[in-house]
Amino acid sequence: MSRRARMWFMCPHGMLRAMEPELVFTVVNLLPMPIWLTWLLAPRSKLARLFADALWPWVFLAAIYVTLIAVTFTGPSPGGSFSSLAGVMALFDSEWGTLAGWVHYLCFDLFVARWIMREAPDAGYRLAPILVATLMLGPLGLLLFVGARRWLVPTDRSQMSPAARAQRRARDT
Repeated sequence: MSRRARMWFMCPHGMLRAMEPELVFTVVNLLPMPIWLTWLLAPRSKLARLFADALWPWVFLAAIYVTLIAVTFTGPSPGGSFSSLAGVMALFDSEWGTLAGWVHYLCFDLFVARWIMREAPDAGYRLAPILVATLMLGPLGLLLFVGARRWLVPTDRSQMSPAARAQRRARDT
């Protein structure tokens, strides 16, 4: 795909507008930051719980990902495919393919963090190192949480906050 390739989208006026890959990258990088910052700086706040219970941020990132994959596969094909390492590497030779891969990471790392926040709603700031690891190195954060889970998630319901007890009760039924 040429370096001049653009992603077209419909603006509110019904006109098609072009976006450069660098602009899309900047926008999608900023989208999850309020969620990460809330979970790191105010993990027990109402807003943190709201983000942990919501699905719309992931639906939005997934829709961007699907759009980017469509742009990647409908452009001039550099021989990219999912059937071999060389094919996957060719997908990442495209700016749009690399951007799609990046949005994939953003979406799924944030989704893993959502699961962590829902599993340990009372862990508070003790989750910060795990969340930072999840943000920066996704699967490492997941492994850290699985390893530390028994210290972060009380099994005795009397040790849980009322909100955590209600959430656990709803999830268990």
